[in-house]
Amino acid sequence: MSPFKFPWKVGPSTAKEPRSSIDEKVYTPQEQTQVSFFSSQLDFCLQAPSLEELKSLYEPLCPLLDDGTYNGLWWLDVTAPSEEDIDTLSRIFNLHPLTTEDIKTRETREKIELFGPYYFLSLRPPRQAETHDGVRTAPINVYAVVFRDGVLSFSLGSNPHSAHVRSRIKEHQSHLYLTSDWICYALIDDIVDGFAPFITQVEGGVETMEDSVSITRPDDIGLALQQIYKCRKEILHIRQLLNDKTDVIRCFARHCDAFASSSSQVTLYLSDIQDHVLTMISNLDAAEQMLSRGQSKYLSQLSFDSTRLRNQIMHGLSRLTAIAGIIVPLQFVTGLFGMNVTVPGQHSDSLTAWFSILGVLLALVLLFLGVARRLRIL
Repeated sequence: MSPFKFPWKVGPSTAKEPRSSIDEKVYTPQEQTQVSFFSSQLDFCLQAPSLEELKSLYEPLCPLLDDGTYNGLWWLDVTAPSEEDIDTLSRIFNLHPLTTEDIKTRETREKIELFGPYYFLSLRPPRQAETHDGVRTAPINVYAVVFRDGVLSFSLGSNPHSAHVRSRIKEHQSHLYLTSDWICYALIDDIVDGFAPFITQVEGGVETMEDSVSITRPDDIGLALQQIYKCRKEILHIRQLLNDKTDVIRCFARHCDAFASSSSQVTLYLSDIQDHVLTMISNLDAAEQMLSRGQSKYLSQLSFDSTRLRNQIMHGLSRLTAIAGIIVPLQFVTGLFGMNVTVPGQHSDSLTAWFSILGVLLALVLLFLGVARRLRIL
């Protein structure tokens, strides 16, 4: 296959910006099916809402959608396909039943498998967790069936990766040796690049958290710990997705030479993706370490505040105990004179007995205060 040049027109795309992702979900939103076709024989990208309408737009496409034959490099991308579309394309291109099953059941495991005349690629792009009536959305994978002269890709939900790859081909068409393996590489590269904004957002949040550790109020520590937990959960999820992609890239590199032409340099491009993935994993590890330190500082501060508050409470209780220890004996002494006993000085006009009783009570108070001071209760 030789390099080719052509003017380029890209039709309007309904792709949306990726939204990230982090939890397992159970709801899959229904989206409108869209079919895009690119070929080395065309100077523009064809787009239609169904396979039949796509055939009516470009008559030379009929052999490809009838028996899978086409003169030149081709790329058929289907967004939000129905089960009928998947069955039809599986029959046309003679896909293995396991490949069809993975696409129809929305297999979430990232992998690359070799099936005779083609290899099957499954990748999960970054996507934010959305909710629909309180139910989390399902993860959306991108699947690619890569033949020697063409690529059949499936996106179970709208995403910008296919449009980005087509734009990239347009930018580098003057020096690009285009093959089906290169299209597969470009899809992987664009999906991996899609994680960069989320990693940058995570790193910014981690730096902000690190700077606010020393000024966080005690009442806000619980909220800060909750944010750290969510951020660490997101980092774990992104790191897991990137680790899965390293296995896919290594497997792709092993099988790439068997499908690429002798002049293809896709294997060299794969090493660049591998370096990019390792760099992002390293950045996530650094962010995880910063979050771990911040969590330890918050927990230490929370433990210190709890200990200080407990000591204050114990000190207050000890004072109340000392006061009660002084008042109760005085009440006992004064309560004795409330019984049917003769009160000292009852029949005398002198106040000596009254002052004597008061003096004894004051002496007891001073005695108890001295004992409390000596025991450091007050």
